[in-house]
Amino acid sequence: MSDKAPSYAILWASQTGNAEWIAKAIHKEAQSRGFTGECFVMNEFELANMDKTGVLIFVTSNTGDGDPPDNSSKFWRFLRRQKQKDYLAQAKITVLGLGDTNYTNFNNSAVRLEKKVKELGATVFYEKGMADDAEGLENVVDPWIANLWSVLAEICQQKVSEGDQTAEITKGVSEVEIAPMTAAEKAAQEPFSMTERRSTIPETVAPYTGLPNSLVKGTQINGDSKPAAPLSHKIHVDTSALENATQLTGLPRVPAAYIKLVKVEKNAEKPLTEKLPRFVYTPTPIIEATVSKVSCISRKGALKRTLHLELDLGEHTDFQPGDAFGVIAPNDEDLVQAILTRLGIKTAEEEMQQFSVEGDDLPSHLKHASGVTLIDLFRYGLDLTTAPRKALLRMLGEYTSDAQEKNLLMFLCSKQGLAQFNSLRDQQPTLLDLLVSFPSCNPPIERLLDTLPAHMPRYYSIANSPLAHPHAIRFAFNIVQYTTPEPYNVARKGVATTWLDNLTGLVEAATSSDNTAPVVEIPVSQRISVPIFFKINNNGFVLPTDTTKPLLLIGPGTGIAPFIGFLEHRDKQRQIRRSLGGVGAFPDRDIATEFGEIRVYYGFRERSKDYLFDAELKEFVDRDVITHLELAVSRESENKVYVQDLIRRDQKDLYDFIVNKGALIYVCGDAKGMATGVHEALANMLVENEQLEKMEAMKTLTRWITEKKYLRDLWA
Repeated sequence: MSDKAPSYAILWASQTGNAEWIAKAIHKEAQSRGFTGECFVMNEFELANMDKTGVLIFVTSNTGDGDPPDNSSKFWRFLRRQKQKDYLAQAKITVLGLGDTNYTNFNNSAVRLEKKVKELGATVFYEKGMADDAEGLENVVDPWIANLWSVLAEICQQKVSEGDQTAEITKGVSEVEIAPMTAAEKAAQEPFSMTERRSTIPETVAPYTGLPNSLVKGTQINGDSKPAAPLSHKIHVDTSALENATQLTGLPRVPAAYIKLVKVEKNAEKPLTEKLPRFVYTPTPIIEATVSKVSCISRKGALKRTLHLELDLGEHTDFQPGDAFGVIAPNDEDLVQAILTRLGIKTAEEEMQQFSVEGDDLPSHLKHASGVTLIDLFRYGLDLTTAPRKALLRMLGEYTSDAQEKNLLMFLCSKQGLAQFNSLRDQQPTLLDLLVSFPSCNPPIERLLDTLPAHMPRYYSIANSPLAHPHAIRFAFNIVQYTTPEPYNVARKGVATTWLDNLTGLVEAATSSDNTAPVVEIPVSQRISVPIFFKINNNGFVLPTDTTKPLLLIGPGTGIAPFIGFLEHRDKQRQIRRSLGGVGAFPDRDIATEFGEIRVYYGFRERSKDYLFDAELKEFVDRDVITHLELAVSRESENKVYVQDLIRRDQKDLYDFIVNKGALIYVCGDAKGMATGVHEALANMLVENEQLEKMEAMKTLTRWITEKKYLRDLWA
């Protein structure tokens, strides 16, 4: 009798859908190779019978700074409470982690998971994969999966032999033979770009080449409309390595086709909300908030334009400062219309036709897609703007009739085309860019549903206290506008921030001489709804219940926003405490003993342009809510000063504040530069004041994070 395990179980946890897609792709390929097994989200771990299944494959992403995804919370509680040390003694395991080196705790969920299951007796049969989104997940994921199969075959039973599967899989998926390019083709294709191919673009595509984005319909206040950016852009690929190639290797497997669109009778049910189709899923109930106030709190000439919005929640008040909420913003309407037109869909007619999305083990974002239109699927269901993964290019190649275009798509997802694929990702092409650049590519809608990532909500930190505004939330955000790297120089915009900006009328900034941002109050009858939901707060980034705890708040740029909520909440708590009486003859002194000291380190570029919330911060200082306000102004002198520089400057005093007085540390903002710099500065503080080695200081910071003494709300 074979001592190989009869089956495997894959357990995945995913915040944005990437880990889910990869886990299910592994599962489908394993089945095609003759292995027997199941695939479950981690919160359904009971179905996996982990203590009886011989082979466990874990695929997990991270959220925040190395925290596990929300759909693994029950799984982690189970692991923490499991007292049986040999619970997984029979299990052979491996872990694939999806992380981002912009964050300090890179792939922390994968590291913790492997450690925990080993503590419960499991043995590792295949080294864990540590994919890095900063460099491209596929650089690790693809070879990790490719090398998994031979190792899995040694420990898990297969229904087919090695020889049976080779012809079907290796030849057809891993490598392809191509015809060398002729001299004429080389001349036409150096470099590959949309410009040279316009003569071959069908009539239905041509209107979207360089089409301006005309979505802006709001009335701009105090300013003139700016020219809109083109909706589609040419892509550039250096094809010199393809000229004499006769074989491409290392291609990903063609993604499995499992989604079917079935026409259904029009669903007369009331939609989930006024704007949202029913398939949109959120972890907490959707609230139809309305925009009640909007202002631009950056000044003229600031590098980034920053809006401050207030949303009226009606009776929904269950939040606290530090919480985050998701905004369900649709894809750009012009982009959606252009893509569907390019695919031959007559949107005016098809908008009324409804479909049911059917198939085995549908992805989470499409599980409830019944009675939906194609337009709504593309508005709310699919990510149309994220740089493509190789699986998408591989699938598009299967539906490309022009040999040159097909060869190029295959080249881009091959081992030989890795440099060109990375160059393509740098250009961040939208789906429309790809479809326009490869005019003979005509994928079925169902294959796009199979392959495109989920369209995700965008999260924002709440910048007010329910004690001050019980039926509203406020938040601040930069309008996302950027240019892709040289030599491409393509202007790109954020999905949600652009939508919110358009929705609220493109409010302009105040001049630098006017330090008061004009607040536009919107009459109730004219308020526009914004669908939101509250994010489950698993990271503890909230005020402590013990008001005597001292706080160190570090937040440059819009990272200061949640701390405005903290300070407003603490200010209201102090007012309430004073109103209760019984504080003695010296109320200010007595109240000070009941509320811990708060020190704020805030960074920005120039006082006259992007000193956000300056009036509020001054008032908090005047009211003794803030005991120390330290400003790092980075562009008003030759020497750039950042918050981490001030922490290094004050390291001796801060050591006493944190270690001896027990202050909690909160950091909010950019993970890549600021948070890394602050982390280093805190480590150096420990090195200098405790004579620790750098590694020991880092371990202390890790322990503080675990103990919730050091809390971070970061974004890349």
